Amino acid sequence: MIDRIEYNVEHSVDYVERAVSDTKKAVKYQSKARRKKIMIIICCVVLGIVIASSVGGSLA
Repeated sequence: MIDRIEYNVEHSVDYVERAVSDTKKAVKYQSKARRKKIMIIICCVVLGIVIASSVGGSLA
């Protein structure tokens, strides 16, 4: 019984270390994804402005 508890405690340390590592990776990926999303939104806005100005210019 005590051996089993000791075994579980030892493994829980490994699990916590792995969780910390995975959390750091997740934060890094989230930051990159946010940056990509912002760049896509900026490109869409610029494209919308270009299309709107070309349509507005051709109507005048």
